Amino acid sequence: MMVFTLFTIWALGLLVLFTDPKRTSIRWACATAFVGGGGFLSGVIDETIIPLWAGTINAGTEQTLLFLSNLSSFICQAGLPYSFLMFAVHSAELLTRRTKLITQFAALCLPALMLVITPIYPVLAFNYWIMVAWVIPFFLIACTLLIIQYRNEKDPLVKKNSFFTNLLIIVPLFFVFIFIYIMRIQNDYEAWRYNMLVVAIQFILIVAISLKYGFLGVRLRVEKRRLDSTLRALTSGAQIINHTIKNEVGKISLYADRIESYAEETNQPNLREDALVLLQSSQHMLDMMNRIQNQLRDVELRESPCAPGEIIKQVIHNLKPYLEKHQVLVECELDESLHLYGDPVQLREIVTNLCMNAIEAMKSGGKLTLQLFLSNRHLVIAVADTGTGISKENLPHVLDPFFSTKRTGQNFGLGLSYCYNVMQKHQGMLKIYSEPGKGTSVFLFFPKKRVITGSAQTEGRN
Repeated sequence: MMVFTLFTIWALGLLVLFTDPKRTSIRWACATAFVGGGGFLSGVIDETIIPLWAGTINAGTEQTLLFLSNLSSFICQAGLPYSFLMFAVHSAELLTRRTKLITQFAALCLPALMLVITPIYPVLAFNYWIMVAWVIPFFLIACTLLIIQYRNEKDPLVKKNSFFTNLLIIVPLFFVFIFIYIMRIQNDYEAWRYNMLVVAIQFILIVAISLKYGFLGVRLRVEKRRLDSTLRALTSGAQIINHTIKNEVGKISLYADRIESYAEETNQPNLREDALVLLQSSQHMLDMMNRIQNQLRDVELRESPCAPGEIIKQVIHNLKPYLEKHQVLVECELDESLHLYGDPVQLREIVTNLCMNAIEAMKSGGKLTLQLFLSNRHLVIAVADTGTGISKENLPHVLDPFFSTKRTGQNFGLGLSYCYNVMQKHQGMLKIYSEPGKGTSVFLFFPKKRVITGSAQTEGRN
């Protein structure tokens, strides 16, 4: 059981590191898992390796194993509070880089002090009263920073990830710290074994959250593949159907035109009216197919540096008549210093689609809020309305092509599918949050690598 627990902790650490190895906070999260696993490594050496090799190893090898066991236990107990604090410090955006570095080196003094005053071999002898005096403040400071970061986060994807991070790290570590430090003040040196149960529950929760909520992006990839496959199939099918219908409608138009000419020559006004109806219907069918094909076509980006803040303001200006007609109040929170490398025409079309959807959801008036901001992972454009919202049953299907809650003949349910398609071309994401009676919020997430820095903006203007 202990061997399984050890490898579970280290596997989780590697999994976290794999998500984004370049981020300092992620590396400290991985370090927290590996340092925490040191206690179980000590247990594996003491209770599995040494008894298994008893009688087959010499005294020197056994002493070396005992030293490694004690060293692993020391690293776990003295290093776990420090690595957890560093994870929280480097996750906190409210701290400057200088503050983080100062904290990193200043906080290291206390584990270093324990190394100086703690005998490691032949017996590991911690003074747990001194340990508790700095371990508990480290834990509380780390928890406070993580909670503040969660509360201040505006990016909904990062906020959800922060919530589950706090749940899956703070709660288990609370019990781990009790079993390792608090219980040893009470002279209970065997309580640490309960940590195996804590790790097992933590592992089950991670699996459950990954399946249900998309923790670490698992569910998102499944959804993306399903939508991409649907769009590819519909694009191919629309091209075939479009070609067939155009041929048949062409025949209808040809014969309707001949009938109309014959009716005019023979002075048959009723027949001529019927022919004109056929001509209008055939043209309407062609217009419908062209609209469907245009919105399902494979998007080709024409990328250039653009200012999303300016694009949003242009869209609002163009939609002013609709906003006034429906008595919709607009509120903008735009960081106009942000620039993006993308297709400005497609971005304008996306924002227009989302704003029109929002206006149509507020027939009796309301507020349309547009935001543009930069999180630690994305450039985010948010469009929120105070309209009717989307039911829980319909929400999972709103990105599906041809799905629409609008009961009008002018809507094909392709607007959000088109927006999704364009965002995929930009290596971004589109997420929708809605509740009946409370409105809808749509978030466009562009990868941070597409954000243009100040120097690049200057070069682009020159």
